[in-house]
Amino acid sequence: MSDIVAALAPVVVLMVFGWALRRAAFAPEAFWSGLDRLTYFVLLPCLLVHGLAGANLDELPVLDATVAAAAGVLAAAASMHAVRRAVAPKPGAYGALVQCSLRGNAYPALAIVVALFDDVGLSAFALSLAVFVPLTGLIGAVALVRTRGGKDTATSALGPVVRETLLNPIVIAIALGLAINVADTGIPGPAEDILQSLGRAALPLGLLAAGAGLAFDAATSGRRAMAASVAVKLLLLPGFVLVALELLDVGGTYATALLVYAAAPCPVSAHALVRQLRGDAKAAAAMVATQTAVSVATLPLWLWLATELL
Repeated sequence: MSDIVAALAPVVVLMVFGWALRRAAFAPEAFWSGLDRLTYFVLLPCLLVHGLAGANLDELPVLDATVAAAAGVLAAAASMHAVRRAVAPKPGAYGALVQCSLRGNAYPALAIVVALFDDVGLSAFALSLAVFVPLTGLIGAVALVRTRGGKDTATSALGPVVRETLLNPIVIAIALGLAINVADTGIPGPAEDILQSLGRAALPLGLLAAGAGLAFDAATSGRRAMAASVAVKLLLLPGFVLVALELLDVGGTYATALLVYAAAPCPVSAHALVRQLRGDAKAAAAMVATQTAVSVATLPLWLWLATELL
């Protein structure tokens, strides 16, 4: 348990620090939006490419773990659809609920996995992103598009949604890292040094940006949908993934990385996407902030279960 606390403490401190700096107006608003873009489009991809390019992937149970993650995501999505009229009667609120209940925040999850497993954890987590990011991104975006307007509007918007999902910088970085790994060419010396240097900045700056983006003043909006998002994202989704991992007998670092990402709260970027696709942005902001606060209590539980069962 001491290892779990040691892995979680820096994550919580850095996110709270980022939130406090923004509330104290330490830097202009443009700084925080720029920092968020820098970490998402440059620093995190550099970290993933460097981590995957030289990783030993031979013993990772990729196929079974992929099935387990996909089963967990689809079960969580089906659960939300079954109760949609009770918890999110407004179309925009349901789209926000799906978006914020499936996607995970990569920065705290990755920081925890790396703290526990070092470089092995980085490669395992990168592969877990390869499973989760395209699937959750597509399901969440489709739910937003299909519930915001008429059928013609939804159909015309699905193309850009699919394109943006496939062009996600995380997906591209993982594909590039895996291609270098499979080709066994390695990264040329100067390029590797640059990627490593940029990648080292991804986690601390990403955690600061994630904390700065939290809006706790929105946490009173859409209470039923907000409560449902907390239940699905922090309890049901990781629970479904854990059961699937157990049934498929998947264990070790890769299984733990999958479970940690499944249990991580929704990222701040989900709120921006909900706003962009004309969903209930206020409800999404409430979901992100509330999930992040509650995850301080739920993440240690899932980490403990991972150490006991996986």
